[in-house]
Amino acid sequence: MPKAYTLAAALTLLLVLAGCGNRDRVANRQVDRSANPNVLVQNAVESRANLSSLAGKGVMRIVDQPSKFGLTVNADVVADDTDRLRIRADKLAGAIQAFDVVMLGDDVGFYVPTQKTLYHGKVQDLQNFSFRFDPDEVLQQMLRADTRLASRRWRYADVKDSKGTLILEEDVPRNRPHLQLAINPRNGTISSITQLDAKGQPLLVKRYDDYRNLNNRRGEKVSEENMVFPYMMSFSWPRDRRSMEMQFKQVRGNAPVRDEDFDIAASSDTRYRPLREAQMDPEMGDEPLASQPREPTAGQTLALRN
Repeated sequence: MPKAYTLAAALTLLLVLAGCGNRDRVANRQVDRSANPNVLVQNAVESRANLSSLAGKGVMRIVDQPSKFGLTVNADVVADDTDRLRIRADKLAGAIQAFDVVMLGDDVGFYVPTQKTLYHGKVQDLQNFSFRFDPDEVLQQMLRADTRLASRRWRYADVKDSKGTLILEEDVPRNRPHLQLAINPRNGTISSITQLDAKGQPLLVKRYDDYRNLNNRRGEKVSEENMVFPYMMSFSWPRDRRSMEMQFKQVRGNAPVRDEDFDIAASSDTRYRPLREAQMDPEMGDEPLASQPREPTAGQTLALRN
């Protein structure tokens, strides 16, 4: 089985198993740099809006550097807290459908129209890919903050950030794997969560930016004034030189979700293949591909396409 684009397909699936929002950014409220770090984390977690569902539109970017594959698409996302997610991705303003992915509990379908192929199987089949896959965790990132962060103990890190970002690290012995957090000093939101190995090297970096208040379709706020949603989310694996990011343009929080929102409209001549064989169509890739994956930094938002 060809492997060149299998990892790119897996990255696409991971982001998935990662209406109208207003343009109001989060108001600045200076963070007390002498505050207890555990309180800072608790406040950051509590600032995220908790959603039962969302419907959004945006731009997704996937980079698989070892396979020299990059893909930029316009994406429609639907997700809810019953473990259902769907993302439909188009290129060239909808002229070409790149893929359609649906997760219903433990079942995953990955449709590639240009291949006339629907890959299907169980979430556990994705363990065959070369990186840790946890769809429940990615789903949580879409709908709410990771409350487990508030149950850990934190300390200020020795490292300094040139932009003044507050860097905290998990209060565990330094020779153990641990987490590192970056907190925006202007509004107390989480800028990044980094998983470090026992030597302090990053394994996975999750970034968040462009926090905004959420409105529903009628323009009514779906959360309190201080409850916000990150319109930019990204995941990167520095060792593997692979990354993905999503810049939402529109988000409807607690949007009504129907069963038919998760139906894949496959053609009558569609072939069916096991999910473990999932591949992206190489002709879908963007050219030229940059020599290194683009890493958004704290305070920076992604604007790939208007």
